Amino acid sequence: MKKVLALLLALSLILGLAACASKTEETSADKPAATTPSETPANSSGEEAPAESSGDTSFEGKTLTFMMSMSESNATDGYYAQIAAFEEKYGCTVEVEVIPGGDEGENIKLVRLATGGLADIYMSSIGSKFDEFDPINNCLDISGEPWVGNIADGYRTVGTYDGGVYITPADTSNAAGVLYNTKVFAKQGLEIPKTWDEFLDCCETLKNAGIIPVAAPYAKTTNTQIPYLMNYYYVQLDDPDFAEKYTNREIELNESEAFVRGLQKLYDVANLGYLNEDFLSTGMDECAVMLGEGTAAMMIIRTNILTTMENNCPEKIADIDFFPLPDVNPDQRGICYWLPMGYVINKDAKEPELAKKWCEFVVSQEGIDAYCSAVTPAGTFMVNGVQMPEDAYPALITAQEWLDQASCPVMEYFCRIKGSNQATITSMVSSAEITPEDAVEQIMEDNVVDAQQKGVPGW
Repeated sequence: MKKVLALLLALSLILGLAACASKTEETSADKPAATTPSETPANSSGEEAPAESSGDTSFEGKTLTFMMSMSESNATDGYYAQIAAFEEKYGCTVEVEVIPGGDEGENIKLVRLATGGLADIYMSSIGSKFDEFDPINNCLDISGEPWVGNIADGYRTVGTYDGGVYITPADTSNAAGVLYNTKVFAKQGLEIPKTWDEFLDCCETLKNAGIIPVAAPYAKTTNTQIPYLMNYYYVQLDDPDFAEKYTNREIELNESEAFVRGLQKLYDVANLGYLNEDFLSTGMDECAVMLGEGTAAMMIIRTNILTTMENNCPEKIADIDFFPLPDVNPDQRGICYWLPMGYVINKDAKEPELAKKWCEFVVSQEGIDAYCSAVTPAGTFMVNGVQMPEDAYPALITAQEWLDQASCPVMEYFCRIKGSNQATITSMVSSAEITPEDAVEQIMEDNVVDAQQKGVPGW
């Protein structure tokens, strides 16, 4: 870590501080006022909803410094709504500094960390980017706080280092599964498939009815990875230590039948003619309209497609619901998700107790309600037992239930090895140019190069 910081100081100090001066913005929270705190009912699965945080007049007049990463989505409005509710609840002031997102923002935070100018609390990506902050030495461990149990297991696991928890979810996750048109299914007399064979039978029925079974937005090559990556739920179900074993090179990818099945599913829908024509040149907007209008029945995609539908065919969202991509066992179904940014408390925070109160607030039902008062959520919350708002998209309500019941993050959060050619390889599988067996061999070869470049031991 010291070497990383020294290098950053040497190469980025002047540019980083200049970026801070020119591109950051200090402002008070003046966004929509908070909603009245609601009661905390149990969710549909019977779990207790997140515990409410209690008020504390000891924070009256105190100021929490807050570094917010700029968002391209409307999530920022949700953050400000939470800040307004938090300030009202605790009588404190939240001083917000907005910095760019992406690598530019990450460099600013690292430079501030090195120079002692980091805010009490700041937003960070979770995973490899957060590793660069050396959480154990530079961030506050929140594992002893009772409200940490509100954080979804998958998020808490990835944010744990040597038994300490160092990050709290800031936004919604991107859950992956099958989005389907309920009216099309009802008209064709179809039930939700619980195995992959049933899924293919469903596709055949739809194809025979003149309906595109699966709309594929593969003009963007990275989208071809999604059906394959979401199958990791079944990989870890077969072997919970698979990612660790693979990182340590104790197992190969092709030794896991479940892993290869992820590629097989991608291959099957193309090889059997279940995709839209010109799927390699079709984008998200076109597929969203196809799904909404019912010319296509399903998409194997992440929940962010709902935001695209909101922009293109908002009146159709009520017709769309969600189910997990099935596998071989009808009694073992689940989903994978991509993790959102989180809140990290600076170990040298001037107001550490107030910062912890903020983290407690955002994983309570009260904090979720404040967020939803300003933003219609576009993904699932990384908080246990969330009561989704009544006007939430039906597909998200279902996806949230699956996240609570049977879910895990995708493999990349547990294994940092990922070759640069993966999207190209999955693109060839998605058009049935190569077989799943050929694809897994190419992915393994590609990963060797990546692991060696990263200096992963044993590779």
